[in-house]
Amino acid sequence: MNTPSHDHPDGPQPPRLFASLRQLGLTALSMAHTRVALAGVELEEELQRLIGLLLSLLGLLVFGLVGVLIFTMMVVLAVDPAQRVVVLAFFSVAYLGLAGWFWWRVQRTLATRPPFLQATFAEMAQDRDALQAASTSPMPQVGDRHE
Repeated sequence: MNTPSHDHPDGPQPPRLFASLRQLGLTALSMAHTRVALAGVELEEELQRLIGLLLSLLGLLVFGLVGVLIFTMMVVLAVDPAQRVVVLAFFSVAYLGLAGWFWWRVQRTLATRPPFLQATFAEMAQDRDALQAASTSPMPQVGDRHE
C-alpha cells in the first residue's frame, strides 16, 4: 500500500500551516473588530461632546449678545448726547478687540488639539508590533518540547 508523503511514521499529521494561518487571520480579524469598535466609541464621545459644546456656545452667544447690546444701549443713552459718538466708538473698539482675542484663542486651541482617534491608532500600532514580533519569532518544531 502506498503511504502518502505527508503521513508521519506515527500517523497522519494535521496541516499545521493552514491551521496557523487560519488562527492568525481570526486573531487579526478580532483585533480589527476591537479597534473599529473603539473608534466608534471615540467618535460617539466626540460627537456628544461637540453637540453639547455647540449648544452651550449658542446659548452663550445669544444671551451674551443681548446682554451686551442692552448694556451698551443703556450707557449710550445715559451720557450727554454730544458724547454719544465717542462712547459708541469706544464700545466698538472694545468689542472688536475682544473678538480678535477670541479669534486668537480659537486658532490656538485648534492648533494644539490632540490628533483625531489618537487612542485607536495607538492600539492599532501595538497590535501591528505584536503581530510583527509573533511572525518573526521562530516556530517550535514538531519534536521540540519546552519544560
